[in-house]
Amino acid sequence: MESAIARQQRHEKLFVFNNKETELKLKPNFLLYPSLQRKIQLSVVLLFVSAAPLLALDWAEIEQTETWQKICGCKVAKPANQMASREEALGSLQEGKLEELGSENYLEKMYQGVKRDFEYSGTEFKQVADGLEAQGVALKRIEDDQKRLREMLLSIDGDVSFPTGKSSLTPKAKELLAKIAAAMAAYPETKAKVGGHTDSVGAFQLNLRLSKARAVAVKDELQKVGNIAEERFEKVEGYADTQKIVDTLRAEPRNRRTEIIIGTIKIVLK
Repeated sequence: MESAIARQQRHEKLFVFNNKETELKLKPNFLLYPSLQRKIQLSVVLLFVSAAPLLALDWAEIEQTETWQKICGCKVAKPANQMASREEALGSLQEGKLEELGSENYLEKMYQGVKRDFEYSGTEFKQVADGLEAQGVALKRIEDDQKRLREMLLSIDGDVSFPTGKSSLTPKAKELLAKIAAAMAAYPETKAKVGGHTDSVGAFQLNLRLSKARAVAVKDELQKVGNIAEERFEKVEGYADTQKIVDTLRAEPRNRRTEIIIGTIKIVLK
């Protein structure tokens, strides 16, 4: 019986041959009408995708094929567990890329890079409505009314990151912050806002001071580890229990957190 891999290889050879034949026949039209080329490519993509079930291939396998990447004109990133290093998983962008890509695409590359970096280190994310969650950390998308990515939010569990009633970072917190610092260094045209939050247990003024001290501790760690300039921190503030996730006066772990909101240094629309 022919294996799935053999069927994939046979199909790719036939597909590439037919695709080249089509290009040869239509080459004059391709040169005169670039939009026609795109329409034909999209039609071929649909044929390729519709044939996938017959080939016993899943979408992840299709995305990694050379044929698919030639058709879509894109390079699909390898899964995090197939990458050679954390640096490869995280990726990076040079200064000046923001103007070229625009804010949405710039942040999308950073978001996917941060996700892969965590996954490379063994973090198992769970998909939720507005992003990803794992034990001790959440990676969320902040989008505008047109669903364009405008900021990314990293939320660190307060119980994981700080001893009760203190603002000194735990080793786990430093491990998580090292990833965020690396991301800010790799994507230099970004800025951050850091906010500390508590639940409603205890005196408000004490919680306000504690939440501010925790936000400052996070900012200082990011600066130290990633060599991040002070001016890239737009705001560092403590909010006590004024921005609850769960509206309760009881002890609530989800309200005890530190949030880092990352956006581009300016909005560039494309």
